Amino acid sequence: MATELRIQSGDRVYLPVVQGDITLTREKNSVSVLEFKLLSDKKNLEIVEGNLVIFTSDEIEPKGEMHNIFKGFVFRLRPDKNGFINVTSYDQIRYLKNTDTYVYENKTLTDLLRMICGDCQIKAGADIMATGYVIPSRIEEQKAYLDMIVSGIQLTTQNTGKEYILWDNFGEVALHDREFHKIPLVIGNDTAGDFDFETNIDDDTYNQIKLFREKDDGTREVFVKSNPSRINQWGLLQYSDTLTDEENGDNKAEILLKQKEWNKITLRMIDCFGDARVRGGSSVVINLDTYANMGFAYNGITYHGWMKVKKVTHRFKTGFHVMDLDLEGGFEHG
Repeated sequence: MATELRIQSGDRVYLPVVQGDITLTREKNSVSVLEFKLLSDKKNLEIVEGNLVIFTSDEIEPKGEMHNIFKGFVFRLRPDKNGFINVTSYDQIRYLKNTDTYVYENKTLTDLLRMICGDCQIKAGADIMATGYVIPSRIEEQKAYLDMIVSGIQLTTQNTGKEYILWDNFGEVALHDREFHKIPLVIGNDTAGDFDFETNIDDDTYNQIKLFREKDDGTREVFVKSNPSRINQWGLLQYSDTLTDEENGDNKAEILLKQKEWNKITLRMIDCFGDARVRGGSSVVINLDTYANMGFAYNGITYHGWMKVKKVTHRFKTGFHVMDLDLEGGFEHG
């Protein structure tokens, strides 16, 4: 496996020799971070904040050619007493941390994202999927653009049942649904160094949904959806919220119940064989040979199932690549 790191400073392009690992952290709906250490050389290496950073690798198909992995900008420089300099660079999602106040109505998530990209002066790519659902109205006061987009994602998911992932496609903001980010990659005991898991009904698990809408005449509409068998098993775990005038109460309650009526599984896979396609928001197949009933194995019989990657940390070393995965959710069996 070959990798290449390029830094552009003004009209100069450097191909520096990296000391140790190159680390790429990708979190769902968040900034990707590339970190590395260089030997400080004021004569031959002049790096300042804002310099362009490009990282490529030949490990992705088709083999034998370099593929784009990361494009971003230097935001942090940390020299040390031993003559090295630690560099932290972010992709352009970092600029979505800018804050503003928005008042908008009748916009889809797609519309909102393109509007924000224009205001932030970052490139909205062709890979922004049409999301369909129209957000009736919204007031976002003194919030980060990224938080506004995540709120739009949540509202769209709550009303359609479809989840979307925001990411940076090598210098272009992109938005796709979960299906797009499914990777036919199986990770198990033989491809990971270790794993740690937890299953619980304490974090965002509910077996009854109650939604309210206040009417102009002072009365209240109530929409309730529940799972009696789960209530019998776990006791009543209720989630409540208000509705806008335009939202379909029955439909939203049904969708929320389907999303929240499961026990939550978190799984950390350590030192897995690396795959540069994996990012926060990807789905991969987990295959653990274990005798614990953790929701994906029963009575010692391993079950293949999809899990969502919440965060991945890639470590590119000389000649090889490993990654740590933080996974979430129950399984999408299949």
